[in-house]
Amino acid sequence: MTGARQLVQRVLPAAVSAVALAWVLKRFELGRLADALSWDVLLWLVPALLGYGAVTLLLEALSILRLIERPPPGFGAWTAARIKCASYLLAIVNYTLGGAALTLLLRRRAALPLGVAASVVLLVSMTDLVVVLGLGALGAATIQAGGPTLRAGVAATAGLGFFAGLALLRAPGSLGPLERLRTLSVFDALRHTPASRLLELLALRVIFCLAFFAVGGFAFQAFGIEISGARLVLGMAIMAIVGALPIAVAGLGTGQIAAVYVFEGVATAETLVALSLVLSAGLIALRAGMGILFAREFTREALEQGREGAA
Repeated sequence: MTGARQLVQRVLPAAVSAVALAWVLKRFELGRLADALSWDVLLWLVPALLGYGAVTLLLEALSILRLIERPPPGFGAWTAARIKCASYLLAIVNYTLGGAALTLLLRRRAALPLGVAASVVLLVSMTDLVVVLGLGALGAATIQAGGPTLRAGVAATAGLGFFAGLALLRAPGSLGPLERLRTLSVFDALRHTPASRLLELLALRVIFCLAFFAVGGFAFQAFGIEISGARLVLGMAIMAIVGALPIAVAGLGTGQIAAVYVFEGVATAETLVALSLVLSAGLIALRAGMGILFAREFTREALEQGREGAA
């Protein structure tokens, strides 16, 4: 059963991406997609992607370090950045596999128990989700001139749920039947990280998400598309969630379909498909390059650890 599950995890994302891309390329004219491309796109996007890679890698390393109370000798920002780079290669294929690889690399390199390492990765991921939903809700509310929308309501509910769960995990006294669940090591970072560090993590992840929105803004500028800040934030927030779903390779195919709908009316459908394809390809190349260049000695280990974590 485990072998079948691993096979599905490896094959399904590629299959979904292939089917989605085939649908997109059949649905839209290839000639019009090519017409949307120019050398200006590279002149805008290449520096933006390189800057995005440098800034976000620093933020990733700082986020990890803020959640490790007593890092072992030799485990600093550079090591944290390199093991994060190593996990990128698996995350390209499947976000969950990337998280598993990072968890197991943290266990070995930061000398953390497996459950504690998993709790660090979980807390960062959950914080990202809350920030993306919150910023997306803000964008939706702004578009509606401050009026409530279904998207904003869903995002607000998710955010409140996160903070309510955090309060529950950190509440003094016993939770009765839920106490055994609360004491699982996977919730260790959520339970024991000081509030000041949680606020620092929140600030780091807000900057991280804003950097993602900014590189999306550069992509729109590269294609000569005017877009409001609120529409950009809302659309990129949805694109981030779609890209993180473990059903396609780095959101390829599914991201292009989503782009056509979430940015409808901003530009022609063919231009939006071309933009999302170029941005997706650029991000994949960036992550793969970072994994190969900065984390060679961890890359094979990350692949092995990711398979072990998925088993």
